[in-house]
Order: sequence, then structure tokens, then C-alpha cells
Amino acid sequence: MKTLRLMLTLAALLVAIALSGCSDESDPAGADTPAGVDDYAGIDFDAEYGGLTKSDEDPAFGDPYLLQQLAMEEDEAYDDELRDDPQVRAWERMGEQAGATGDPTRPRFTFLRVLWGMLDGPVREDGSFEDGDAVDWSGMLSVDRGVVLVRRVVLFERPYDNIVRPRPDRQTVAWNSHTGPHYDGLVIQIIEPPLDADGDGQTDPGNETPNQLRFETMAFSATWDMAEVADLDEIHPVEPEGNAIHFVGFNLSDLDPCPMGYLAGLWEDDAETADGSGTFRGRWVNLLGIARGHVMGAYGFDEAGEPVFFGKYIDRAGNFMGLLAGHWEPADETGRGEFRGHWINQAETVEGILGGQFLNLPERPRGFFQGRWATDCDEEARAGIED
Repeated sequence: MKTLRLMLTLAALLVAIALSGCSDESDPAGADTPAGVDDYAGIDFDAEYGGLTKSDEDPAFGDPYLLQQLAMEEDEAYDDELRDDPQVRAWERMGEQAGATGDPTRPRFTFLRVLWGMLDGPVREDGSFEDGDAVDWSGMLSVDRGVVLVRRVVLFERPYDNIVRPRPDRQTVAWNSHTGPHYDGLVIQIIEPPLDADGDGQTDPGNETPNQLRFETMAFSATWDMAEVADLDEIHPVEPEGNAIHFVGFNLSDLDPCPMGYLAGLWEDDAETADGSGTFRGRWVNLLGIARGHVMGAYGFDEAGEPVFFGKYIDRAGNFMGLLAGHWEPADETGRGEFRGHWINQAETVEGILGGQFLNLPERPRGFFQGRWATDCDEEARAGIED
């Protein structure tokens, strides 16, 4: 493990050097503003967008934790053997054509991101992992009908962690996963066949009962109707202390290019003030689990006592992408809460919304957040976050 940590730290530094010299934008937003001028620990909760500017930043804000995750992302790609299956390709071609929500003659596409382990990923100041007890998360995920595709493996340490091959069947994926001081996970795409494939207005035989998804590991197991999976945004603490599992889903009527995805990172209370305020930092991930960029900001209370948060979203090269603003709310259960907000682009137009949950476990040195984001062009995805 020490060798792995050293390799990852060195890789993170190489990523920072490489990204600092390149950009996806020929004319990056905010180029007329000096980079890295914002103080995220000193955000003014009474100022518009916390007083943050539309400036560029160093890649991953120059943060060791975020740089480390960025370096590890290269090992997350996965080539599922069913990706080029004729039936899968036929359903995807149907999905690439615009269709109405709930049309029974079309396949249904559900994306599910699951993370398990120590989701706050405790790290030292140099970006290396702290020690932690190993937990066996080996298990399987299955559905009654359809095809399960693995789109991404999250932080698997191969070959020790792996997807079991050959697959048990088209409806099932099994894996071996062990976490210590960090976490693993999967990004899954589930394609359900049309309920009325021949278009006669009648549900096809075998499709009368609700399709169910089953998730089974030694540490945690659950079952949902597939109709519920798209709205999942659940965090479940798991033994031993400090571990948890998070499920978040999306459902698409068609595979359009409207951007949407996931948020994940650290949600850390300010130990000096002890007033419930703090900072957050994390990854901005697309629907297939690939990091588009990073977020950093702070949460606290304005003069009226309202719990608010502000932050900045940058792309992988550090170019400004948006300013975040919203509200957070603690839950009845100690250490839990939710956040909802929006972000504006360079033109100061609201581009989309974001929302999710955070968890600060009393026995942990920091907390974490998980959630979703969606641009305004997809009302179905927005509705799932707003609910």
C-alpha cells in the first residue's frame, strides 16, 4: 500500500503539471481575471455568490486530495463485454432518437452510481492515504429484466479488486472489492426492454410484474423496484464505523446530449468556529462517471441566520465554468443534511441545478457530500433533483 500511495502522489503531481499547460478552451472563460484570486476559507456569506470571482484556477484548485483522485481516474475505465451486443446496440439506437417520457414502446435507460467504503477518503496533507481497517465489499447487482452494463469502476485497485468474468448472465454483474482508508464503486447503466415491444397497446407477457434491482454485499444489501432507482439519492452508514454506501440514480427517456451527472467530495466542518460552517471540495462527474472538473466552496450562515453555500466550478484544466449558490439544511439525524442550489456561467445565466446529501459522522475527522447536477435543458433530470 505504501508503494501505491507514493505512485499515486507522483501521478497527481504529473497531472497537475500536464494540465497547467493545456486547456480545452481556446479562449478560456474569465481569461481577463487573474487565476487563483479567491479565498474559499474566507467566503462572505452575505455577498452575491460569496464574493467569488469568475477567475480561472490551478487544475483541481491545486488541492492534493482532488489531484490524487484525478490521477487515479485513468484506471477507472472499463470495457464491458456486452457493450457491443446486437440487442444492446439496437436499444441504444432507439434511445438516441427523441421520445416521450414513459413511452411503453421504448426501452428505458437508468444510470446508477454506487460508492462504498470511507467516503470522506481521509488523506494526509501530502495527499497520501491514512491507514484504515479493510472491509470486504465483494458482491453482485442484478435485475429481473434487461441488461446491466458496467460503465466505470471507481478506484478499484486491480487486480485485487475486479469485475468477475465471465459474467453470470446479462442481468447480473459481480465484483471483488476491498476498501481500507478509501472507497470503491461502480457506475452502472441498466437497459430495460420496452414494456410493449410490438406496439399493440398491451404489456408484453413477462413484463406484468415490477422489475426489481437487487444489490448484495457482505456489508450491505437492498432491493428496489426499478421505477424507484432513478430517484435514489441515499447514504447508509455501514459498520465498521466510518464506512458508508451511497446510491444515486438517473432515468432517461432518450440518450440525448443534455449534460448531467454526479457530485462527490469532502464536506468539512470548521473546527475553529464550531458553528456548523465549513468548506467543501470535490469532483464534478458526468453521467458515465468521468470527471468534467472540480468544485470548491464554503457553507455557513448569512446575517439572517439562513444556511447558505457558495462555490466555484472549474473544468479539468482549471478554466472557470460556473459560480454555485444555494441552501443547505441539517436533517433530524445528527450529522446528516441536504443541499440544493444552482450555478451560473460566464454570462451570469443560470445553467442548471445541483443537489444532494452530506454526512458528518461524529467519529470522523471530516465529512463528505454526494449528489447530482443537471443542466436546464433536461426537465426530467431537473425534476429528480428538485424533488
